[in-house]
Amino acid sequence: MYQLIIKRTHISSQKDSAGELTTIGTYELKDAQGNVIFSGYSAENGTKSSDEALKDYRIMPRTYKLKWCFTKVAVPKSERFRNVPFEAWSDKVESKYHERYTKWGFKNAGLLLYTPELPSFENRTIYVHIGNSGKDTQACLLLGKGVSEMGITNSTEAVREFYEFVLKVGVENVEICINELAE
Repeated sequence: MYQLIIKRTHISSQKDSAGELTTIGTYELKDAQGNVIFSGYSAENGTKSSDEALKDYRIMPRTYKLKWCFTKVAVPKSERFRNVPFEAWSDKVESKYHERYTKWGFKNAGLLLYTPELPSFENRTIYVHIGNSGKDTQACLLLGKGVSEMGITNSTEAVREFYEFVLKVGVENVEICINELAE
């Protein structure tokens, strides 16, 4: 099993253009032997951690599994993940999410977090996607290769790297472990 381990480190010292703070962290993708495959920075909303749906809060610290889902969130600009053909992805995406594509027009393939211990968590639809600060999170998890006073940088590169890795090794073989911010 591969783990993307996120350590929340601090809340940004500056607000972004929407007046939001950002929770910034570091991440390492490790294999089963603990070897680091790649690393970078993470960003989430600068508010409290919660499982509450329909709120722009960062998610609770725990281990999450991943699944492919049709979405409209910002994914890497590549024919592999953006405006994907339904036929190419329908076998990778659970049938309960097919209507997102066929009815709602969500034509991007994205990585959705879930936890079997809390089935209601799926109502939050938390994705790993591209963005730089709290205003971009929509309560989701952002990855980047650099860090700034307001958030992260080079998010497209980091998310592409992670998506390509998950596609290669299989979504069932990767989980995300989030460690809480030390207060």
